[in-house]
Amino acid sequence: MKVTRKQVAEHASVSEATVSYVINNGPRPVAAETRARVLQAIRELGYHPSDIARSLAKQRTTTIGLILPDTANPFYGEVARVIENLCYARGYTVLLCNSSMDQSRETHYANILHAKRVAGVIILPTHPNTSAIQALQQANIRTIVVDAEIPSATCVVADDFQGGYLLTRHLIQLGHERIASITYTGDVVGYSMRFEGYKAALTEAGLPLDERLIVEAEPEVAAGEAAGLELLRRANRPTAIFAHNDRVALGVLSAARKAGLRTPHDVSVVGFDNLIESAFFSPPLTTINSPKQQMGETAVRLLFEFIETQQEVHIPQTLTLDVTLIVRESTAPPAAL
Repeated sequence: MKVTRKQVAEHASVSEATVSYVINNGPRPVAAETRARVLQAIRELGYHPSDIARSLAKQRTTTIGLILPDTANPFYGEVARVIENLCYARGYTVLLCNSSMDQSRETHYANILHAKRVAGVIILPTHPNTSAIQALQQANIRTIVVDAEIPSATCVVADDFQGGYLLTRHLIQLGHERIASITYTGDVVGYSMRFEGYKAALTEAGLPLDERLIVEAEPEVAAGEAAGLELLRRANRPTAIFAHNDRVALGVLSAARKAGLRTPHDVSVVGFDNLIESAFFSPPLTTINSPKQQMGETAVRLLFEFIETQQEVHIPQTLTLDVTLIVRESTAPPAAL
């Protein structure tokens, strides 16, 4: 027999309206003690509200869309975990879409999420000019962008420029002058800003930008190994390598071993993002801690402020979060010093 909202209200000794406010997180506040009583009644009676009925009445569901560029990348996985946990705590379900770094697929998912009447979307775009964000905005779907700065949207980003600068300055302070950079081949704002930070630190120290020390690679371990071998087999090889993320840095560490070099005695290696695994690399990796927890928390907070206040006019803003340098055992002064 199906349990009704009226039965839940009678069981908790409250009105049906109060039960509705608890289920829908508004529009009116409910005292903590009353909310707890309603939730207990829901559990005891096994009440399941109809998502279909609720979405028809409110023109939206209790579903949040999350579009990621690569679910195999641990960085995105860590951010996604924070977002899913916080949405679950609010009574929302997260619908995960993996674009696989494909803009057309990203836009396809944006249209699917519109059709499913999601309450809002958090997107980590593959490209700063992706059409997916435009599609979401044209459909009046509340959208928060993470890890990219888009002028027309509210965005949450880490200070990638500062991260690139801090890593390069760290290597310079150790005495390195031939510092290579493995950059990303794609047009992704975060990665390009890391490279800009690298260049700024070199300029500040009076060191030339040597194009022979710059190679491109996809953000994968195998690509990092190939790029690392290319750099380390050159006649005047670098004494330090700045990899654009931790996965690429892991590949560089492997390349150093294959080239018969020791890290950090023969070559120092740094990464970016501070993935959980980076502390357990051999040797443990010097890296930049991107505030993944804070990025996810901030994105969810902004999205639900947008949803719950039912704003019709959206004023774009960008929140830039600080990064920190994590020094571990993969960096040391060059052997000649």
